[in-house]
Amino acid sequence: MKLSAVLLIGLTATSSAFAPTQHAVGRADVSLDMANGERRAKMKKVLKSAGKVAGAFGTIALATAGIPEAANAAKAAKATKEVVQTSLDIKKIGGIAAGAFGIGLIATKLTGEKENETTKKIDRVFNGAMKSKDLVNSVASSLKKHGFTTSNTLIATSFCVDELSRVNEKDFAEVFGPTFNMGGLAGFPMAGVTGFGAMASHIPDGGNCVVVFAPHVGVDSKGNVGTVERVGRANGGACCGSAVAASGYVAGVLSGSTEKAAPPTEPLDAGQSFVGSLLLPHAARLDKAPEKMVELPYAIYDAQKEFIDKIVKVGCGNVKDGKIAVLGGVQINTPPGMSDYFLPLSFEVVDNKGKKVEDMLSAL
Repeated sequence: MKLSAVLLIGLTATSSAFAPTQHAVGRADVSLDMANGERRAKMKKVLKSAGKVAGAFGTIALATAGIPEAANAAKAAKATKEVVQTSLDIKKIGGIAAGAFGIGLIATKLTGEKENETTKKIDRVFNGAMKSKDLVNSVASSLKKHGFTTSNTLIATSFCVDELSRVNEKDFAEVFGPTFNMGGLAGFPMAGVTGFGAMASHIPDGGNCVVVFAPHVGVDSKGNVGTVERVGRANGGACCGSAVAASGYVAGVLSGSTEKAAPPTEPLDAGQSFVGSLLLPHAARLDKAPEKMVELPYAIYDAQKEFIDKIVKVGCGNVKDGKIAVLGGVQINTPPGMSDYFLPLSFEVVDNKGKKVEDMLSAL
């Protein structure tokens, strides 16, 4: 739920709680000193209800801001107490609403600051990025003209093994159904041609497939690229860790401080070895980049695009009757409580002979 929606709910609930009180106060026959015991008891009941509204609203708002659950409960309870105590004096009825929204406004500020630094950076260095769910809906809508529907289309993803990459995958699954996973470390399609052929055999009869590939990168709450906060961890971490490790390797090879690794002879860490090898042609580009962590996902995307194009060219004949849409870009992971983003960099439809039918990037 968006925080603006939470604020609206809080406003509606609080206004409803106070409507009869304010009306009563506005009547000429009701004294502000609340001398009548019955009326005072009734007023206290209303105020306590308002306090509960404030507490509940505060809990929701703080949760939306990403504050831990224990802190939510403590802060909400404190706010509830303060609202009730402050509001027992009917002359301060105007302060009730302020109290009810106090926590929500603080949470709004916290969330706004966090989103602002993150999204500001995304807008600057990943201009054109779309919220994950918006991307999925746009892909589904744009492909209808080529006969792709949510019931005849299989999504094949080539994303990193990192749990953060599952967000975008889940969003596709919510629209198209279960996805086929072709990806390995850093998002490279390690399933290769064999994996593509297996995926093609799972396409609904007479249907199509969409191959979505992307490296991923984190942007934390301070706007730092290459790291992001993770659920349950006090400190953020590298994102993508595999990509960052590979960038260190290629920088070492470029400078001469690291010897170029031979092809792996055992599978123990073959995946990371291939990531470093496939990134090596982009070593000089990364070395010259003013923001290396920003350039890194773009470089890995280029390496992946070359890889995916080869796989589709060799394996396209396995798609019996339908077409193949290939969407490539960069996944952008954000702090908990925010939407992840996807920057589309290529979007093409090809037939089962590998011939390009249409460049669809502008449709997104």
